[in-house]
Amino acid sequence: MYKIKDFYIKSIYDTKGKKIGIVEDLYLDFFQEKIMGVKVASHKLFSKKNYIPMDMIVEIGKEIITLGIEQYDGLEFKKIRNMEVINTLGETEGVLEDIIIDARDYSIKGIIVSSGIIDRLINGKQVLLIKECILGEKYILHCGKSKIKLKTMPHRLERQYEI
Repeated sequence: MYKIKDFYIKSIYDTKGKKIGIVEDLYLDFFQEKIMGVKVASHKLFSKKNYIPMDMIVEIGKEIITLGIEQYDGLEFKKIRNMEVINTLGETEGVLEDIIIDARDYSIKGIIVSSGIIDRLINGKQVLLIKECILGEKYILHCGKSKIKLKTMPHRLERQYEI
């Protein structure tokens, strides 16, 4: 599983070893629940080519290796990041912080919702299934009625002393 944070600022190379740029953002299709491709921040000033489809990516490791680059305009993650998530009762559950991506087929499995700094330290972040969410213009509607709540908890750091 990947998170969006795992992709940011990775270098992108073509199959000949030439550097194309770095990852600026990811394009996604919220309704089909999948990542469409990678938005490239190119070092060329007037280049209109800014998109690598996921099926043209050969390898994702420390760097991304691709077969080519093309032009595209779609929904970027940055446009919906920090969007408010509400439930069917109109109560705020938090804001969209990250997305969980399946490494095999780049489908979106869930969204990570944070409800504030102090609440995040105490209770962690909430994980919502993408199938239970509807993307609107102003907010994301969570329609889930599941009794199971998924959370990511902060790690407890402890110091060990040697005597």
